[in-house]
Amino acid sequence: MQRKLAIGIGTAVAVLAAGGGVAALTWPSGSEAEAAAPVATTGFLAPDPSPEPPRIKTELNALGLTAVGAKADLPEQNTKRFSLLGVSWDDGRSAPDGTIEVKTRSVSTGKWSAWQSLEERDSGPDGTEAADLGRGATEPLWVGPSDGVAARVAGKGSGLPAGLRLDLVDPGSEPGGRGAGEPSTSASPSPSPTDTENGEPPAEEELPVVEDPPVEGDGPVEDIQEVPSAEPALVEESPAPVRADPKAVINSAVEEVTTPPAASSVPTVAPTSTVPVKAQFPPYYSRRAWSADETIVSKGAIALASDVRVVFLHHTAHGEKANEYECADAPAIIRAIQSYDVKIDGFSDLGYNFLVDKCGRLYEGRTGGVENAVVPAATKGYNTGSVAIAVIGNYETAQSTAAIETIVAQVAAARLGKYGYNPTSSGDLNGKTFVRLSGHRDATATACPGKNLYARLPEIRSRSQAMVTGMELKSVTGGGYSGGDYYVRDSATLTWAVANASTEVEKFEVLLDGQVVRTLPGGDRSVTVAIPAGAHGVTIRAVHTSGSTARVGVTVYGDTTAPVYRGPLPLNLVGGTYSTTSIPVRLGLTGADNLKFAGYTVSRPRSANLGPVGSWTTTVRPGNTVWTVTARDMSGNTRAASMTRGVVLAPETGAKKTGSWTKRSSKKYLSGKALAATRKNAKLTYTFTGRSAALLFSRGAKTGKAYIYLDGKKVATIDTRAGSTKYRQALWVSSTKAKKHTVQIVVAGTSGRPAVVSDGLAYIK
Repeated sequence: MQRKLAIGIGTAVAVLAAGGGVAALTWPSGSEAEAAAPVATTGFLAPDPSPEPPRIKTELNALGLTAVGAKADLPEQNTKRFSLLGVSWDDGRSAPDGTIEVKTRSVSTGKWSAWQSLEERDSGPDGTEAADLGRGATEPLWVGPSDGVAARVAGKGSGLPAGLRLDLVDPGSEPGGRGAGEPSTSASPSPSPTDTENGEPPAEEELPVVEDPPVEGDGPVEDIQEVPSAEPALVEESPAPVRADPKAVINSAVEEVTTPPAASSVPTVAPTSTVPVKAQFPPYYSRRAWSADETIVSKGAIALASDVRVVFLHHTAHGEKANEYECADAPAIIRAIQSYDVKIDGFSDLGYNFLVDKCGRLYEGRTGGVENAVVPAATKGYNTGSVAIAVIGNYETAQSTAAIETIVAQVAAARLGKYGYNPTSSGDLNGKTFVRLSGHRDATATACPGKNLYARLPEIRSRSQAMVTGMELKSVTGGGYSGGDYYVRDSATLTWAVANASTEVEKFEVLLDGQVVRTLPGGDRSVTVAIPAGAHGVTIRAVHTSGSTARVGVTVYGDTTAPVYRGPLPLNLVGGTYSTTSIPVRLGLTGADNLKFAGYTVSRPRSANLGPVGSWTTTVRPGNTVWTVTARDMSGNTRAASMTRGVVLAPETGAKKTGSWTKRSSKKYLSGKALAATRKNAKLTYTFTGRSAALLFSRGAKTGKAYIYLDGKKVATIDTRAGSTKYRQALWVSSTKAKKHTVQIVVAGTSGRPAVVSDGLAYIK
């Protein structure tokens, strides 16, 4: 970024200052930091078809500046609350020739700041998006919560552009919570740029981390819900092996943020390689998490490139407040930047693809940039084919940290690796050769990303080579698998693999619902985790000796409750061919479970393994049969049920005959005999005590119809005709209450085929 404003009429002006930002989500509790949940990427998702209004809204207010000759002044005055400001004018093709200075009054102290210069904007869009810009503007300046402002413009004699105004952006805050940029009420100290013994600032007000499963290289993210979401599971459609499933998301608690080691643990001289580093995309806070205003985004104007060839590193700010923000304020800063970029400077969306706060937390910037090669509006002349990562703050004065460098390195490795490039190699972009991980100043005349951050680029390139690669979950044992989730009684054993040598892995961390519960040596590849009742996210996080991470995870349900039966197991006769050794029956199955029902194991009258079906059709012999069924759930809990049922075959001789019936003899009949009638209204009446019954008939080309009466009521008309002769066919089957019943066959006297041949009755007593 330029350190003063000195540009001629006709030059477009617009830059990001002071880490100013706009966008915040509605946190479910007091602080923004408590609910902004970052996510990790893997897999591709379609964009949200409908724009979403921000859960925390920004407010833009403007104060006109009246120019007198080459000067304009705005005396100190009270204003509505704001945290970011800039000066803009009507014609984006012109700009003030001179200096613009502002001072502000702090909400928390009531004191006025010193005069601060607004800078020429050194970032912006190219192509069609640049042609559509409206107003010209300075770089925005993040000043923190303020309620008073003054401004002065000193031109050099060529006059000032029309429509000068001071634009004030309030990024908003959660109702009932602390406002953006206000001092934290937490007892823990505010993060500062000073290194701890681990080489990064302390992470105050840890934001919940939610991560999607990793894939080789790079990939997009599934946006999370407003409640914290747990790691989606790496699972197969069957229990083994395991693959990434970005849809398997459950609620979880906060995940800790791994502290990268100090920068000295990475070689000072960056290697040079053309081999892509297949790094996972790191966890990040989605646009929904920082409450991006999707309604102001012109998605149709945001271009896509064919690939990502260069990653440019930026910083966002100048000014005395640039580095004083707390990491919990980062969502508000990003909201302010989006509002200024779009509403003041005419960008289609926030200009940067990604932003990083001073605690090393990553935020999704310009929409779609995680999944695709979205063209940023940041490095003029070199946006197409590049990615813009901006670190929030002023790194002319602030020092870089291992946390910042590690996350930037991992983003660069993942985004470039997706397209087959290595961050240490070089490539052409718009006719100029760049190292693929470069600073903004390598492309244009600017101080960005600040001398301190720029000096660390060789170190960051080195870090980009030190990544966990090839991490995959091999198996999850201890229970069952269904629909992307695992079910166990009280523990699960996870086995995984990585491509790295064990000496390259500092440790593996085992997280349950985002909290580290075990730490394992870098040589371990398996762990057994205790799983409480209910749904839980289980993640294995590999920490490279450089501080970069990779992870795999599953959703696991703990369940020690056995299935139940919703009622007795009904046994009924079914249609088909009957014999003295084989009677078709259907057993009703009524098992249920509090979580996920798996199925049944039948041990008597014969063995069978059944899924979660509602019935089982089989055959039994006449007489009493013992049925033993065990219901099981996906966790392996079981409950058995047993009953005895008797099946009776009643021959035709047991029926009361009315009208003319003749006997027929054949080994193919049920008992070697059958009764036949041709005269209309001839009747056979059976009496039985039972719960299910079936009338058996012989069928042929010339057999006819009959009426069936149950307990004196007509219940069916059957036709015994068939293309070929068949014996012992159950043409009428009924399930009834267990009591005494009468069932009657009445010959219909069908014209041309009046015969009805009865072969007996079967029933369950």
